[in-house]
Amino acid sequence: MLKFEIVSSRTVEGVDKEKKFVAYMLQVRHTKDNKEVETRFDKDPANVERRYTHFLDLYNGLKKDNPTLLNNVSFPRKMVMGNFDPSLISNRCASFESLLELIANDSRLRESPAALAFFKDVELNDARRLVAENKFDQALSVLETSFKLLNKVYTDRSRVVLSVLCRIVACAPASGGALAGPVEKWAQLALRRYEAVSDSDLLLMYAPLLHTCISIWETLGRDKSKLVEELNALRKRGMKVDSVPSLMEAIENLEIAI
Repeated sequence: MLKFEIVSSRTVEGVDKEKKFVAYMLQVRHTKDNKEVETRFDKDPANVERRYTHFLDLYNGLKKDNPTLLNNVSFPRKMVMGNFDPSLISNRCASFESLLELIANDSRLRESPAALAFFKDVELNDARRLVAENKFDQALSVLETSFKLLNKVYTDRSRVVLSVLCRIVACAPASGGALAGPVEKWAQLALRRYEAVSDSDLLLMYAPLLHTCISIWETLGRDKSKLVEELNALRKRGMKVDSVPSLMEAIENLEIAI
């Protein structure tokens, strides 16, 4: 079972012209449902922060696309004043959890554009900014958090999970090889996940992934012969494996197509 819980909140002082706001810590974990007793067994839950506006966008998007599923769901309105009152924050946390419980129990809601944006966009935008600033180690940390979250909410080989996994791998060559060692485990995981992928869109990232892994293997002095063999096998199947976009470019192209 998928469990969402708001475990804490904090007031964040605004930067520049931004007003201060409340950040809610959302914890996502898997649980076992033993009759009427919920058993917590996930020793590595995902923890991410979201603002009221993120939950509001989620609710509005779900309500627009799935009105009947949210008929009985009420959502706390935006307040001009009193947003930092403890009782208000507590009531909001309860409302957020009720909304997320619906998502946990309905795959249609989880796959909706609003839910996908809620679960991936905050970390994705942070990672893109950090990569643009050449802060690849920080970007990797953000992407690892994103992967942990998305891999709990969605299936192992879903588009959104494979996309963030490949984005982690793409950080290695972009950093000039500095992150090749830490990223090796992610590269191996990405290659394993791709063994059973047949979706034509996702396969557009496979050749760039193999080329990137070959570069990582070369940096680490690993045997790359199996990766080269896999590229040749793809070539024989008629897939384009030469002069392909970089892995990061292939990921961005896929994101645009979604």
